[in-house]
Amino acid sequence: MTLNINQGGSVILSAIAGQKTGLQSQSEPVSAIQHRAEEVELTTNKPLTPSDLPRPPLARAVYRHIFRPCPWLGVKHDGYPMLSLRDYQNARKADSHGTPNPEEYVALFQAQLTFGLLEAVMEIKLSESMMVVDRGGGTVLIDEHLPDLLADWRSRIKKLGRGEECRKWAERVEEALQVARRFLHMEITFPRNSPFRVANTSWELHCAILITCAAIGEALTSSRRIFPPEYISQGISWTFISMMADLHARDMLKNGWCPFTVSIIVESGICGLGYASTRHPPVRDGSHANCSKDACILNNIDTSTYRNKHVSPCGECSYIKPSLDSVLAYLCAGEIPVVEYNSAARRLSVFPASSVPYVAISHVWVDGFGSTTEVGLPLCQIELLHSKVEEMGVGGGFWMDSLCVPAEQELRRQAIRLMAKTYREARATLVFDSGIRCCSAAAPLEEKLLSVLSCGWMQRLWTLQEALLARRLTFAFADCLEDIDKLLPVGEDQLLDSLVTGLSGEIFRMVKHQRSLVNSASFGIGDLARSLQWRSTSKSGDETLAIAGLANVDAKELVKLPSHERMRIFLLRVQELPSNIIFMSVPKLDEPGFRWAPRTLMQRGGSPMAVSHAYEAICTPTGLLAEYAAVYFQRTEVRRDTQWFLSNITKKRFYRATVVAADDSAETYSCNTLLMMKLPGPADLVICAAVLVTEIDTEEQGDRMVCQYKQRILLAEIPEFKLQQENQKKFIEARSGRMLTRVT
Repeated sequence: MTLNINQGGSVILSAIAGQKTGLQSQSEPVSAIQHRAEEVELTTNKPLTPSDLPRPPLARAVYRHIFRPCPWLGVKHDGYPMLSLRDYQNARKADSHGTPNPEEYVALFQAQLTFGLLEAVMEIKLSESMMVVDRGGGTVLIDEHLPDLLADWRSRIKKLGRGEECRKWAERVEEALQVARRFLHMEITFPRNSPFRVANTSWELHCAILITCAAIGEALTSSRRIFPPEYISQGISWTFISMMADLHARDMLKNGWCPFTVSIIVESGICGLGYASTRHPPVRDGSHANCSKDACILNNIDTSTYRNKHVSPCGECSYIKPSLDSVLAYLCAGEIPVVEYNSAARRLSVFPASSVPYVAISHVWVDGFGSTTEVGLPLCQIELLHSKVEEMGVGGGFWMDSLCVPAEQELRRQAIRLMAKTYREARATLVFDSGIRCCSAAAPLEEKLLSVLSCGWMQRLWTLQEALLARRLTFAFADCLEDIDKLLPVGEDQLLDSLVTGLSGEIFRMVKHQRSLVNSASFGIGDLARSLQWRSTSKSGDETLAIAGLANVDAKELVKLPSHERMRIFLLRVQELPSNIIFMSVPKLDEPGFRWAPRTLMQRGGSPMAVSHAYEAICTPTGLLAEYAAVYFQRTEVRRDTQWFLSNITKKRFYRATVVAADDSAETYSCNTLLMMKLPGPADLVICAAVLVTEIDTEEQGDRMVCQYKQRILLAEIPEFKLQQENQKKFIEARSGRMLTRVT
């Protein structure tokens, strides 16, 4: 469908034959297309209704939702002219009798950030019937027509071409989206002033409305990338609203989803969460009853009770193992052992990787394919793996830790030292995961992406290196193999689809990292930390070993060290780090000069490390050399469990400081400076580090303050009247500026 603005100011609707609908391409009868292709003129004041759309949603073979039906509170939308987002509420308030009551304010809020936002951005008048329906149990807001509206909006933008008219429209869109985002952000930042709180709105309804508004905002933000890139800002994020996702999460847990997986999906975007909440979880053995937002216990294994899982319908078959002597001999010689399976003889032969092309198998032990060279694997598993390797078309050789890594400690360490080389030199890497193998390769792209995003393989530490070093990364789906490139969105419809692009974020990052190896021998630590965010391991000491090859750090040095010393040496060898590494919300090292340093890079949420080709902070044996924005004041002793207030004399601003999570068990700490990447603006929340400046190093570029790291802090700029509301008469006088530091 396209909507064309003709010279007379009316809207011309015309159907385009052969257009894809929903998740699958489905052509309509020519007669139906011709019937609806008759031009229908609407004045710009006439609201667009579902009947004006060229195809009813029922014509779609499959429909996917970006938000669930949300109760509609009944504000009258129809009967008003199209207005800017700021004026939407005022026009309706003017027609009400007296000041709206709290319940009416909530209803106005909902209408303004749904219909009001859509009209302000798309610049067409919409009828309530376009998104509001009676579902028997009540009136609800639905998203069935939203894909058609978004497609039409993009079509009209493209027809404008580059020029002043297009640029001004992009500016109006930017303003409307930013205003809507600020409204939602205020709901999170200042909940005391929320109309929902005043109206005593139920938590379920509050969550549903905010998530719905954010999903619409996210969909519009994604589609606006159809504008020339120089006309729009770089990204508007709506994921801050994810803290209101409890309603979706609760229902997903009832349906069998793992709370940890739900946390991962939330990070993919609000639309991804809405879609996943309408889907069944991947099938995995065991219950998620004891899992948490921070970890899936099913990913952890107990080697003392571990058993392999036979391939259905096999009940019990014999084990096949390679020659232990051959595997040990190749490892002793610094070679990578590779196996080939002879199905006629039911035997595994061992060869050096340098002599045969091979496929590396990437899997997770929880799926039942774990073992060691000494034990081997069930025949049914070997034959399944062999058939998939042959399907890859690179020869019959393959490497798998369960067959090519022995239990013997010293040679196991040698295999770990060779791990990066093993995956780097494989012709291809085959991902074998039970969650992905439950999904058909013929499924819609968003369904395949969800199966990958939620699978156990994406949640384990070692598989990151296995994926990023792969020359060719292939996934085993239920019915065939598919390379990672096939999971990337292509074409305008997919690349501007907030659902697909959100769910494919990790896939994009993997491909970007793989391709970056062409020009670089290593990944930046910021990239690594982001990729590690949702990964875990049963052996915390293995973390630096699993990523050493990606950071161009010699694993041979690390594997010889006690596990508690590895992170410090790893950071020293990487040397160039993002300045904001000190803000990571993870436990810190307890060593002189490194109390700012993360004990792990596997951070759940919090402030992500910067991603860059060049980092400005330098890790030294005596501390981190970096520059920050700083708010400094007289030495003060602060309780970790209380918030405190500062008055910035330099900027004439007031701040509220709050501890996010205690970095130490002591009840109080002393500090005289807050370090941050930038000072907070109005309604901003900025993560910073409370430090104690103890001395000054004199350097050529200026004085460098030696700062003892104390505590992570959230700093918010607040208006003066907020101080009065908080009944705060006492605050710390401070100044601000830039500061060269050595953080210890």
